[in-house]
Amino acid sequence: MSAFSERLHAYVTRADMKIAVLSKLSGVDRSFIQKMLSGERIPSDTVVLSRLSDALMLTPAERRSLREAYSISRMGEEVYHRRSMVKRLLEDADSYYFHTPVFSPPSLSDLSPLPDVLPLQGKGAVTDGLRMLLDRELSVLSPKLSIVMQPDCPIAVILHNCCRAFPSLEIQHVLRFDNELQYQKENQYNIRCIHDLLPFLLSPCTYSGWFYYDFISEEQSRDSVFPWFILGQKSVLSLSYDCKKGILYSQPHTVSLFQQIFSEIQTDCLPLFELMNTEASQFWDHRRWPTTHHPMTYSLQYEPCWAFFYSMDIVESRLRDDLPNRAEILSFFTQRREQISLLEGTMRCTAFFTMDGLDSFLKSGRLSELPDKIYSPLTLEQRAELFRRMIACIHQQRFIPYLVRPQKFRIPKGVSFFVADDQHLSCCCLHPSKGPIAVTLREKSVVYSICDFLEYLPETDLIYSRKESEDLLRSRLAEFISTMESHTKKED
Repeated sequence: MSAFSERLHAYVTRADMKIAVLSKLSGVDRSFIQKMLSGERIPSDTVVLSRLSDALMLTPAERRSLREAYSISRMGEEVYHRRSMVKRLLEDADSYYFHTPVFSPPSLSDLSPLPDVLPLQGKGAVTDGLRMLLDRELSVLSPKLSIVMQPDCPIAVILHNCCRAFPSLEIQHVLRFDNELQYQKENQYNIRCIHDLLPFLLSPCTYSGWFYYDFISEEQSRDSVFPWFILGQKSVLSLSYDCKKGILYSQPHTVSLFQQIFSEIQTDCLPLFELMNTEASQFWDHRRWPTTHHPMTYSLQYEPCWAFFYSMDIVESRLRDDLPNRAEILSFFTQRREQISLLEGTMRCTAFFTMDGLDSFLKSGRLSELPDKIYSPLTLEQRAELFRRMIACIHQQRFIPYLVRPQKFRIPKGVSFFVADDQHLSCCCLHPSKGPIAVTLREKSVVYSICDFLEYLPETDLIYSRKESEDLLRSRLAEFISTMESHTKKED
């Protein structure tokens, strides 16, 4: 029996309801119910689930449990959990940079010298040891940490707080990904790593990551007595797998040895991503953005990606004349338009966005990924023109829109995702402290999992169907044009 048939059988048994009665109350054929209970059949959609849930008078928790069992039986347990983790990863992408924690180390003059070697036993002692290291490192003018540690390490949250509280901090981080089932169904570990890296990636500090592949298992990790370390400029903390034991070293020759070890490890690693935020101007360098190689792309963001439909006359009319790097920004938009425009050529895009995001743009004329200070809001006519171009691309099947149901799937307002092909995933945001940044993820198993999730979305009730989405968009365009014309008449 499948997970779905077992769950349904349990609810039917508890209700002490005959199949004939359940069929009558739910409107589902009796023979179909019997085949579902025996595990021979699984419904092709969730309508049958709703009818059965109503007839069995299931609680909200039981309804969710039945839907989960249905999804597991449809796609397999590993795929279900992997896709659930990708959904959570996307929904949590903007949760880490809005609140700055209180983390104020004392000045160096207030700190007592550390012993050359300090053994640490117990979680509390290790946490105190890390704070002693951080107090000294963060009190210098240009603090820097080199870390070899998995992002799900128990003390990582302390480092997250440092990243968010100290923009001057530079972090170099080496981690490992699982390669045993890299492109198979069981890819949950690598996705969880990326999820746990978000506080580093979206923090105000300067963060660089490298990775290597290995066989990940708890047993192998426990074989290493002190597999992790956090290296400062004057001390280093070596950590056990569970972070309940550690040794804090302060001798210069020991710190120098760990610096050599980190360099050797880093040499054999691959860059985890390309982060365009080391200088503000790097965001406007189109050469650092991935080129679209395939005719099909994906975008997922709160509002539609209007970059698919703009023309340079719109950009030139709204970009401020007094910008010191205006020529560079204009060049970026010119080159980027050639890379991603849907107005001509053969490129296509499947886009997931919200109606609220669309309405926000139509109301304000502002684009969420661009700083307000560099341009004036688009005029009503320009907003309508971009909207018309979108509808035209829909008609030509170059733009395939899916409106997201916000009560079922939360798309972050501050972060946009763009998949240029199966190998490149770009994450862009207008960061509160860094300004516009873009991260291109290089770890391919996670990119594969995110692409799989986007391909799977149209099969779910997390979004409106393609036809429903297109009808809603056409209706919204007609409403906007009507409102704009009424506004124009009133001004005349």
